[in-house]
Amino acid sequence: MKRRTIRIREEAYNYIKELAKERKKSMCEVASEMLTERAEDDSKALLSLLIAELDDILRDSKLSAERKVEKIEALLYTWIVANKLPIWEVESSSAPSKW
Repeated sequence: MKRRTIRIREEAYNYIKELAKERKKSMCEVASEMLTERAEDDSKALLSLLIAELDDILRDSKLSAERKVEKIEALLYTWIVANKLPIWEVESSSAPSKW
C-alpha cells in the first residue's frame, strides 16, 4: 500500500486522535472510515438527484416514449461523463450502445 503524508489543521488532528483512542484504532483507520462515510453520503445524494431527474422525465406526459428514451440516454451519458466513469464499465452487454 502506498503511504502519503497529508497536512491537516491541529483541531482536526486532535479530533481524529481522540476518536482513534476511543475506538482503539489507528488514526489512519479512523480518518479512512470518515472519508469513506463522506463519500458514501455524497454518492447517495448524487444518486437521489439522478433518480429524481429520471422520475421527472418518465412522468412527463408531454413527451413521447422515443423522446423519453433520448432524454434518459442523454442524462445518463452526462452523468457518466461528469462522474468520470469509463463508458465500457457501464455498457450493457445485451444491448448495442450508441456511446
